Amino acid sequence: MDGMWILSLCFAFILIVPGHVTGKRVDGTLTTLEDWHFITRFCFLSEKGRLRYVFEYPQEFLDQQILLYYDDLSQWSEAYPSDKTCQEKVDILKDGKNQIIRLDPTFGKDYWPYCENTVKEGRNYIRCELSGLGLKFRSMRERWWFIAVSRCNQGSGTGRGINLTYNLHLTNGDDGDLLHQEFSADEFYILPILIAFLIAYLIILAVSVIFAVILSGRQLLHSTFKMYISSVILWSFGLFLLCISYGRYADSGYEQVGSELGGRVFCAAAEICFLLMLNLLAKGYTITRGRLPCHSTIKLSVFFTVYVVAYAALFIVEAETFDPALVLYIYESIPGYGLIILRLLAWAWFCYSLFFTLKRFPKRGGFYYPFFFLYTLWFWAGPIVILIAMFAMAVWTREKTVVAVQNFVSFCGHLFFLVLTRPNAAQGNFPYTIKTTQIQAMGNDGGEGDRYMVTSEASSSTGPDLTSLFVTSNTYKPSMAMNGDADIMPPSYNDAVGMNGRSAKPFELESVNQPSSPPMYETYG
Repeated sequence: MDGMWILSLCFAFILIVPGHVTGKRVDGTLTTLEDWHFITRFCFLSEKGRLRYVFEYPQEFLDQQILLYYDDLSQWSEAYPSDKTCQEKVDILKDGKNQIIRLDPTFGKDYWPYCENTVKEGRNYIRCELSGLGLKFRSMRERWWFIAVSRCNQGSGTGRGINLTYNLHLTNGDDGDLLHQEFSADEFYILPILIAFLIAYLIILAVSVIFAVILSGRQLLHSTFKMYISSVILWSFGLFLLCISYGRYADSGYEQVGSELGGRVFCAAAEICFLLMLNLLAKGYTITRGRLPCHSTIKLSVFFTVYVVAYAALFIVEAETFDPALVLYIYESIPGYGLIILRLLAWAWFCYSLFFTLKRFPKRGGFYYPFFFLYTLWFWAGPIVILIAMFAMAVWTREKTVVAVQNFVSFCGHLFFLVLTRPNAAQGNFPYTIKTTQIQAMGNDGGEGDRYMVTSEASSSTGPDLTSLFVTSNTYKPSMAMNGDADIMPPSYNDAVGMNGRSAKPFELESVNQPSSPPMYETYG
C-alpha cells in the first residue's frame, strides 16, 4: 500500500513537466525511398511479452512486410548495420518462427495477420490489425527484439520506397501492472529504485538543514557546506523529475523525453557541484585557509569549465548521433570517454591537493585521512561501474543495474560527507573549527592565499575574541618628578572621586591579563 501511495504521489505531479513524448507505445508515419527501415526496439520477457499493432498503407505501396529480429549475432548483428541487400536482410530470418509479418490482403482470412482493403478520403488503403492478446514472444531469456519494415519487391505497386502508418503497443505485463506492463525488461524496477533514493535524499536534505542551522548558530556554516546542500538539492530535484518521467511512462506507455532529460541535467549539475566542493576541501579551503591563491583559482576554473563542456557535449552527442537501432550506453562516445578521464584527473588533483594540505597541517589528519579513503573509493566507483556496464554487462540488464549503482554511489558520497561534518563536539574529525567571521576578516584584510592556524578560542560557541581590541597596555611608565623632589604615582580611585567634586568610575575588564595573540598568516600555493 505504501508503494502504491508513493506512485500516486508521483502521478499527482504529472502536469508539472510538459514535453514531447515518444516511446514504446510507438506511432507515426514512415515515408522513405529506402527498401528497408528500422522502426523500434524493445526487450521482451519470455511468455509475458506482447505486441499489438495496426499497420496501414496506400495500395500503390503493396508488398510491405514487418521483420522481427532478436539480439543474436546471427540475426540483428547481421542485418544492422551492414551492406546487405534488402532481400539478404530478409533471408536472415528463420522460416516458421513468425518473424516475418506480410502485410498483404491477397493471402485471405486464413493467413495471419488478417489484412483488408479500405477506402480513406477517396484513396485505397490496406489495413492490418492485431489486437486482443496480441503476438506473444517466447525465448530462453529476456531478449531485445528489433522491428523493421521492408519492401524488397518494388515492382508490386506504382509507389517507390516505403509508405507506412503504424501504431505499436509493446508490453511486458498484464493490464494495470504499473511496474512491468509498459517497461522494457531492461527498465524493470527503475521507478521504485528512483522513488527509494528520492526518499533517502529527502531525509539527507532534512538532516543537512538541521546541521546547517546548528553550524550557523556557532558561526561555522562555511561556503563548502552550503555547496554540499546545493548538491543534495540538485540531485533530489533531478530524482524528482525522473520519478515524474518514469511514472508517466508507466501510466501511458510513452517516454517523457523532456522531464527525463531535465532530471539527468540536474543530477549532472549536482555531481559537478559536489566534485568542486571536494577539491576545494582538499585544498584546505574553509578548513586551513580562508582564500585560495590566484593561480589555484584559475586552474580550478579552467578544469571545471572543461568538465562542464564535456558533460554538455555528452548530452548533445547523444541527442544528435545516438542510434536507437543499436543498444548503446550513453558513455560509448568520445565525450563519454573524455568524461571518465576528467573524473580520474579530478581524483588525481584531489590527491595532490590533499597531500600538501596534510603535509602542512598534520593535526588535521583526523578529518583528512577518512576523507581521502572514502572519496578515493567514490571517485573510482563511477568510472568502474561505467566500464563494467559497457564491456561486461549483458545489454538486457544494463539500464536498471546502472541506474541503481550510480544512485547508490552518489548517495554514499553525500552520506559520507554528512557523517564527517556532523556538528558533534565530541568527535575528533570535525573539519570546521574556524568561524565564518574570522574568514571574512581575513578575506578583507589578508593577502592572497592567506591561511590561519587553528587556535583554542576558535571552537568557542560565543564568537570571536574581540577583547584584545579594548585592553589597555600594562607597560611600566617611568616615574615623574614634580617640582623636582618627589615621585608621583597615578591617582587612586579615591583620589579620582574627589577631583573637582566629580564622581569617576574606572574602566574595568574582567579576566583579562594580557592581549590574545592575533591569527598567524602564511601564503602557500
